[in-house]
Amino acid sequence: MLSRVILIMTMLITMLPAVAQDMSIVGFAKQKHSPLSSIKIKKDKKQATLLLTTDKKGFKFKADGQTDVVAEEGDGILTLKVPHKTQFLTITHPDYGQYTWRVPGKSLRKKKCYHAYLQTYSPNEEYKLQKQWVVFMVSPAKAIVHVDSTLTRIMDGKAQFHLPLGKHPYMVEAPFYQTVKDTLEVTEEQKLILPVYLQPEYSYLAVKTPSTAWRILIDNQQIGNGEAVSSHLSAGIHRLSVFKGNVCYYDAPVEVGEAEKKVVVLTAADFQPRTWREQRKLPSVVSSANTPVLSSSINSTQTTAADDFAPIKAPVTIKAPDDDTEILLNREVVGRGTWNGILDEGFYIINTRKDSMESAVKYLWVNDEFPKEIKIGAPQVDYGFLNIHSNVMGANVFVNDSLMGFTPCIVENQPAGKTCLIRLEKAEYKPVEQTVVVLGNDMVDVELIMKRRHDD
Repeated sequence: MLSRVILIMTMLITMLPAVAQDMSIVGFAKQKHSPLSSIKIKKDKKQATLLLTTDKKGFKFKADGQTDVVAEEGDGILTLKVPHKTQFLTITHPDYGQYTWRVPGKSLRKKKCYHAYLQTYSPNEEYKLQKQWVVFMVSPAKAIVHVDSTLTRIMDGKAQFHLPLGKHPYMVEAPFYQTVKDTLEVTEEQKLILPVYLQPEYSYLAVKTPSTAWRILIDNQQIGNGEAVSSHLSAGIHRLSVFKGNVCYYDAPVEVGEAEKKVVVLTAADFQPRTWREQRKLPSVVSSANTPVLSSSINSTQTTAADDFAPIKAPVTIKAPDDDTEILLNREVVGRGTWNGILDEGFYIINTRKDSMESAVKYLWVNDEFPKEIKIGAPQVDYGFLNIHSNVMGANVFVNDSLMGFTPCIVENQPAGKTCLIRLEKAEYKPVEQTVVVLGNDMVDVELIMKRRHDD
């Protein structure tokens, strides 16, 4: 009994200074295995492991107000080994005071590893934003995004994270596509919009002809003379053309399977010269939805070899609501009112700005040579985004009784100040609701925890 009284008094003493504390712990979760993690952790059979991300030093820790815990300092990480079933942690620092953090849930358990962010504040330091939004724009639309040790499955090509400032490793992967690994840097200046274009896993096409006089082209790109092997090709249908000089003698679609190395052998009997009119009508062949469309028209017999290797460019017109509104292309001002130009193949972010207000962002993929016209709305402050996610993937997301998608889900262009009732539903789980107010020109993060119907 006496020991319990002492424990309660110790807790009260340690919790009193927390009123004026200048520290907080956020983002607490179990540390999951991630292919991005450079931290090799040996789980302790008798203790729990807690990783705290911070760029500060000089902290002292005490578990349950009784046991001193020595932190092992790493590169921006403090590693703590704490007793089994630790319920709260007292943190002291000479500059930031004392803070008592109660473990969410029951307690920290032995053989388990946890991770959280230890944030600090000081009135003597210039205020700096602690976290910032990062929005991934991914093609193909169905992919898996790893950031640090967090894994998110996306269905609509978008994934959003609220990350502490600094550098974070990330990885984007999808079946039948090449994995992308890189590092992003989060700053306090603005949200980071990160386009990621996954290249499909490739196949090969080998072509053999009777003579080196024959010029071999795959999808209008020359690969060699006589005999040649293509560079990487995505699985699907490709266009095989064979020229002698500037005259086409062979043109046909060729289907290549996944990771297939296909061999096409052509003999003299396969070749027949095309007339000028036939050459103009040669069909265009697109290997897949993710392969750029190349120009297939042959305008005259004076076509040069340089035409075969011309890069993809498209004429683009961007129209703002009026002549005084600035047009931003990849966050740089390119004109006012209307902008006409030629854009290379790639991904572009487009919006407008006027009187320090910006419009909603539009995205443009240039992957063919056809003209494009983009109309951008007026700059405004009365829209916002809802980032809705849950511990359950694929739950139906209702906003004010309208089905908007499935978790995780980003709901765009909601009027600022609008009150939204968000409801998640999924078979075998209890429905859950939450009311939020949309913020102008900002993203509201909404996390709803779903419980199975047989749970208490």
